[in-house]
Amino acid sequence: MENEKRDQQASDKSQRTCPMDSSNQVPTNSTCPMHEHRVTPPQQENCSGGCSDVNTSNMMPPPNQLPAEGQPFPLDTTRETSSIPKHSPTREHWEYPSEQMFFNAMLRKGWHWQQDDLKPQDMKHIIQIHNRNNENVWREILKWEALHYSQCKEPKLVSFRGRAKDFSPRARIRS
Repeated sequence: MENEKRDQQASDKSQRTCPMDSSNQVPTNSTCPMHEHRVTPPQQENCSGGCSDVNTSNMMPPPNQLPAEGQPFPLDTTRETSSIPKHSPTREHWEYPSEQMFFNAMLRKGWHWQQDDLKPQDMKHIIQIHNRNNENVWREILKWEALHYSQCKEPKLVSFRGRAKDFSPRARIRS
């Protein structure tokens, strides 16, 4: 009886799908991400419990351009377009977060400002460093991809993923 109940629960779970579920992807033989074919994840309304309003192309919530509660100063909400092409049928490029979005993300990740911790000019510098770092990394990726030009002539970035806790072997040795 208990086995039947467990089988029924597993069956129920398999019928409910979440956009975050990576098993919805279709494998492909191509080694180039721009040729990767994915099944479009189900819409939010098909998800019951535990799913959030996350953009599956970048695994981010909708942009939050509203000032945080108790924020000491206004921040710019202008977003800069990167040189990094999106993996999409259109010829779009990724957009970097605004100062306000970055500030809100810092709060969401547990950072709490003190009175003299941060000034408006600091956020401008943080955004410049963030964007420049991403552009430099993309240039390094393109150098690597140039070695595989015959397989992938126009590399595109599928998604940004924050993997701050996943250390490379070199980083593990240095920490």
